[in-house]
Amino acid sequence: MATSDELTTPALRARISTGDLGDEAFQALSFIASLLSGGRADVSNARDLLIRMLDLRSQLGPNERAFEALLREAGLFAYIQALDGLSTGDLVALEAHRPLDFPDPDVVFHPVQARAYRYLLSGRSVILSAPTSFGKSLILDAVLRSGRFDNVAVVVPTLALIDETRRRLSRLGSGHRVISHPSQSLGDRNVLVMTQERLLELETLPQLDLFMIDEFYKLSIPAGQPDRSALLNHALHRLMKTGAPFYFAGPNVQTLAEGLPDLFEAAFIATDYATVAVDMVTLPRPRREERIAALLDLCQDLEGPTLIYCSRPESARSVAAALLDASLGRRVDGMNDAAEWVAREFHPDWLVGRAIRHGIGIHHGKLPRALAQYQVDSFNDGLLDWLVCTSTLIEGVNTTAKNVVVYDHILNGRTLDYFSFANIKGRSGRMRRHFVGKVYIFRAPPSEQLPTVDIPLYSQSDEVPESLLVQLEDHELTERSRERLRDVLDQDLVPVDTLRMNAGVDPARQIELVRHVRSLSDTDLRLLAWAGLPTYDQLQLASRLIVDFLNPISGRQHGVASASQLTFRLNLARSLDGDVRSLVEQELANPRSEFVDKPDGAVEATLDFLRHWPGFLFPKLLIAVQNLIRPALAEARLSADYSVFAAQCLNLFLPDQVVVLEEYGFPAQAAQSLIGQLRPYHDLDSLLVRLSEVDPGSVSDAFERELLIRTQDGLRPSAPA
Repeated sequence: MATSDELTTPALRARISTGDLGDEAFQALSFIASLLSGGRADVSNARDLLIRMLDLRSQLGPNERAFEALLREAGLFAYIQALDGLSTGDLVALEAHRPLDFPDPDVVFHPVQARAYRYLLSGRSVILSAPTSFGKSLILDAVLRSGRFDNVAVVVPTLALIDETRRRLSRLGSGHRVISHPSQSLGDRNVLVMTQERLLELETLPQLDLFMIDEFYKLSIPAGQPDRSALLNHALHRLMKTGAPFYFAGPNVQTLAEGLPDLFEAAFIATDYATVAVDMVTLPRPRREERIAALLDLCQDLEGPTLIYCSRPESARSVAAALLDASLGRRVDGMNDAAEWVAREFHPDWLVGRAIRHGIGIHHGKLPRALAQYQVDSFNDGLLDWLVCTSTLIEGVNTTAKNVVVYDHILNGRTLDYFSFANIKGRSGRMRRHFVGKVYIFRAPPSEQLPTVDIPLYSQSDEVPESLLVQLEDHELTERSRERLRDVLDQDLVPVDTLRMNAGVDPARQIELVRHVRSLSDTDLRLLAWAGLPTYDQLQLASRLIVDFLNPISGRQHGVASASQLTFRLNLARSLDGDVRSLVEQELANPRSEFVDKPDGAVEATLDFLRHWPGFLFPKLLIAVQNLIRPALAEARLSADYSVFAAQCLNLFLPDQVVVLEEYGFPAQAAQSLIGQLRPYHDLDSLLVRLSEVDPGSVSDAFERELLIRTQDGLRPSAPA
């Protein structure tokens, strides 16, 4: 190796990658010391080199104390082992970076974490943009443990993140009650962990001391995809009204848009500080027909847990099948019970069951939540070597992947931009597990261009949908926004309060629906006047109003192309009591189905329909229809109450609240088999108590017993330390 004066960062990085420093450790450390006294880029390189050297610690010999001193200087306190070798000043610095009253004595902040933490403790708002491996969630954990915040709201983008966050915070022992569903009751001290949709369902909020928006870049409204971003802005508006300080966290954001009001005054921290290093390998771009072969060639040489990113569930299925056919998975006896359960409950030939038996996991938005969560846990526990996923896994869910392979270069139908690529790239490596992650990509990576995040609710640009603008009071609207809403605000067909009640639904479409209903014949109007469970004709008319007005369908949307098809599929699911296996068999036997004799497609199409329509969109829009038509019905001395059927849909036609247990890691099918032990219960809280009391020994199926034990463990909060 060259002397420290002649060394370069790439040369030292290459030497470290060989796994052998030889007798050149001193020169390497001297070079890193020189970088630490340089500018920002040099310091970043020094930190990267120190992280890479962590695997070579045993080779440092007498130089280990110098290495520890450099870790301290770089702020990598969490990696320091020999505390007795630190000077008094270094020890003071280290202790100053420990969070208050934290249960894990090994947790020490790095300097940027500590800065954000201190700002939050002082009551100041923080906007933090940092890499995936930065430790943004740890700051929240430490803030909760400080005891200074009684009620905190945390808004996360996905249900998968609700579960991960709930489990983590429940183990924290902060004395807070973790609330993840609107139906749960509040305690004296609470952490609300919810998606924007669930937060908006809450009738009232507790007096908040702090709120957090995780992945806050999602406040920007992407072209053609306004719905969830608009609801996130609506949730933010509600939270801002509380006056509580906020903590926005997300990756790879350059700045906030100009022109935002003073209430967004906060400490803005944008940093590239990372606690793992990443090697990126750019591979030749194969021809379309050779893509799978190129992927398999790469995978044969990979070592360590590997995550493969695909753009769609169908692509993930193709990749997982190719790995299986190429015998790249290993037979995993520990997954046999899970594989047999999947085969029984869904279909014997569904790829997911066959793949997990050979160490290959599949994760996408069509999977039942408990099964998806189980595969992530199995991957993190080393039972699965491969996890083939879509974007559902890159939005904050933590894994222990050493390698990330970007197989598809598309997200939501568009070529990956740098921001999305950096998010995927950030899934490689894991603090204390894999110090150096590797990312493989089959084309040149996107050029570096970080986004500026807009908060459309406050900037009120033309991209902001009217469904969001209508939530604002008149004094909050710009002149341009008032003009856009003029037709909505000047009409007297639908009260503004009703338009607001139907959050996320376009107000013009709501008005058109009411105009149409007022033109209906008396016979059709009476078809809308039902309560409890509808007849087929009543369901069909409600579906027509939804599809014709509130949610027009172009082509095919999650297995539905028309109101008639929506009615038929809802009624079929109801008649079969939501039994997935029976619905799959119906799909396979239907000569008009595109999935005849295609178990993979039939299972996933069934799951996709259930999750999107009865499990989410239909009940929401059905209640919107109810809210809109009630005045017209009242004038005809008629009434409607769709709440019972809406609840039945949300429960996927299963016993009340059972489907919610999926979010806690316990499958709905398994809960049904225990329903005799779980009853009586009157709400989600009492159901969770009953589930926590079930004797695992009473569960005959080995896989269901394993999941029950896991779920019960997650339901037991740690006692405050």
